Amino acid sequence: MTRLMAMLLGVALTGVNVGGCGRDDSSRESAMVDSTLFGDDRARQGDSARTVPDVALLEHLVDEYEQLDVVMDELAGPTSGSPVRGKAWKGDRHEDADKGRLLNLLQVEFGERYHPRTPEGAARRTDGIAALPPDAGTRALNQLVLDQHRRAYRAIGEALPRLRNPRVREEVTRLRQRLGEEIAKLSDDSLP
Repeated sequence: MTRLMAMLLGVALTGVNVGGCGRDDSSRESAMVDSTLFGDDRARQGDSARTVPDVALLEHLVDEYEQLDVVMDELAGPTSGSPVRGKAWKGDRHEDADKGRLLNLLQVEFGERYHPRTPEGAARRTDGIAALPPDAGTRALNQLVLDQHRRAYRAIGEALPRLRNPRVREEVTRLRQRLGEEIAKLSDDSLP
């Protein structure tokens, strides 16, 4: 291999933009290497502190939605027998769409295929809600969703000033608005 070929290969592998060709990726902070990342690994390694704020927020939000998703999936499953099965199924479809948009942003904007962290305590929460009578189960399920929405709403609000990517900023601003509306609705529904 000639010296020039070796240098060109090295440049290609590091992702350096030679001669300004390609589009302006100034808003993209990570190398556009298509990678798979497992949230459990990220948590064990403590890597979140080294990621750009946009990626850290998206991963955090996906992890929040995963906690809710696991409980909803269990409650909505065909063998559940839970009195809130229909409500869990309907809510699960809605939450899955939000999580899907966040995962897509990670993939498109940062080249990251993120697999959410394994939620702790999901089986305990699922069993607790499933064991309740219908009205109490519905209130517990609504409270679970309300708590998750409040955490996500707060996380977005805290991270917004540090976000650099305009597409991430736009999507999470929209998500925060939807969460605010759902928080208001669920808060009203929980009143006696």
